[in-house]
Amino acid sequence: MRQDPIPPAVADRLSTAARRLRAARRNALERVAVEETEWEYAGRTWSWPAGEARTYFHELAPGEREALDELTAELERLREAGAAAEATASGATSTADVVGVGTGRVAVGIPGSIGGDPRTSDGDAKPTDGTPEPTHGDPLVAKLARYGPSAEMGDGRPQNRRERRIWSAVESHPFLPVLDGDPDGDWIVMPRAEVPPEEPVREEALDRVRRALAPHRDRFHFDELKPENVGAYRGRYWIVDYGRPTGEPLFVDPPGEPEPPEADAAGTPAEDDAEAREKRKDRS
Repeated sequence: MRQDPIPPAVADRLSTAARRLRAARRNALERVAVEETEWEYAGRTWSWPAGEARTYFHELAPGEREALDELTAELERLREAGAAAEATASGATSTADVVGVGTGRVAVGIPGSIGGDPRTSDGDAKPTDGTPEPTHGDPLVAKLARYGPSAEMGDGRPQNRRERRIWSAVESHPFLPVLDGDPDGDWIVMPRAEVPPEEPVREEALDRVRRALAPHRDRFHFDELKPENVGAYRGRYWIVDYGRPTGEPLFVDPPGEPEPPEADAAGTPAEDDAEAREKRKDRS
């Protein structure tokens, strides 16, 4: 699949939106006057100001929605005026098409008419000489990196850079093409797939992607394959990562309070394994 360049005017606005998005989340976190908390999850100790439940892990922080709305309004003005012209309209209102929200990134929809090659018309015939079909005219998704102190705790730039590396190394199904991106990972642009697959074909879609991923297992690691990470695009199923669809339940619940140790028949709390081992060691 041939990559179409993202026009410079669109790239500039994506970079600006990514900076605004990161600043908004950083400012929101600084206003959370709660001591840092730590918790155990997946065999590791995690730390995040105010705890996962209160720091916009699975939702947009104050100011992030406004940054996305402003981006969408600017792209709409570009579409109306032409990608080569500077927007002169003012006061336009819009609502960002937020495809998904992840810990480190926000996926926002971009009209295909903005991201295509202006030299190619919609009426052009499809190539018949084996040349990969271009993506011109297809709806796109921009993955904008959010702010975070580390890759595990909200910084989405490493994820964007990793997806660019994977596409550069493979450039084939089941990885969606990375059409363009910021070198630092502030944003990448990809085709927009329909996520998740319809319920009647969901298991078949997952199986197809698993089989397509099998040859790459030695080169790339994928934690898990789930319906929200598989999308339909041009008659095939692809692996995607748009984050949690807006309005959907959380995929991973925030860590809860630790359960109290079970008591024995006399009502004495039982020792955990580590504590029991230490006591046995002291007695030896």
